[in-house]
Amino acid sequence: MFQGTITLNEDFEAEVSCGRLRKAMKGLGTDFPAITREVTACQNLQRQAVREAYATHGRDLLKDLQEELAGTYSDTILALFAAPYDLLVAALHHAFTRMGTNEKMVIDILCCRTSEEIESLKQHYKKRYNESLDEQLESELSGDFRILMRSLVASERDQNQTVDPAKAKADAQALYDAGVGTHTEEDTEDFITVFKSRSFPQLGEILEQYQRLAGRPIQDAIKEEFNGDMQIGLLAIVQRVRDPLGFYAERVNQTLAGPGTDDKALIRILVSRSEIDLEGIKERYKELYGRELSDDVKDDTRGEYQKLLLAIIN
Repeated sequence: MFQGTITLNEDFEAEVSCGRLRKAMKGLGTDFPAITREVTACQNLQRQAVREAYATHGRDLLKDLQEELAGTYSDTILALFAAPYDLLVAALHHAFTRMGTNEKMVIDILCCRTSEEIESLKQHYKKRYNESLDEQLESELSGDFRILMRSLVASERDQNQTVDPAKAKADAQALYDAGVGTHTEEDTEDFITVFKSRSFPQLGEILEQYQRLAGRPIQDAIKEEFNGDMQIGLLAIVQRVRDPLGFYAERVNQTLAGPGTDDKALIRILVSRSEIDLEGIKERYKELYGRELSDDVKDDTRGEYQKLLLAIIN
């Protein structure tokens, strides 16, 4: 069973936490360690209670934090106070509104969600930006990749977690046939139909059946049949099915690899998984890269921002 690094604080008292945060921001200088300690000592639902308690004193906690803090430290604190889906829809909106769409961010957020999660994303996106997520995908993306992403947000993925081996075998055969010979539009439709609508457990069985049938993993066929963002999207779904912890471990590693750090993605992943499966992601990271996630974060970040990320991780 996957577990988060930030668990419910049994000793939590919203009014007490509220007072500590106010004290950390009053007077000369900011008590960063106190803010880090207070915010990472409780779960998101409890942080929302702190915001409400703070408001009873006639002040807006997020506004005070924004005025007191800056840079990536501020970004991370505000992300911790954001409702879970608000964090994801803000990332999606940023992916669409920057100069050139960030297709990688769209893939990372949409390709690993259940239908229920997609529905929540759509509702929160509409509520926050008064825009349809599907219409944004229609206007910002193109080609087969647009068809795949719009198919995913249509929320057609089966939520029945029971695996049907006979149906999986039929789907595996259809995918195998689609990967043989000249690639056609119908072949693309076959891949999209299976990848958008089968439950993740069912997809796992399909991938196993495909490998037995074809004598090779489906990733090889995807790399031969597709290219660009379409290929990356399909491969992301495969990885989400076969190795969900590895999916996130790899993406965290990508934020740290090479010159510079993709702070926005790093913050989003660590915060959004902190109450779900970050303990498992840490273990998988060590298996894949032979290093502790905390050590790599320590090497790539500095100051109070570094200490805050390590508090989330540990």
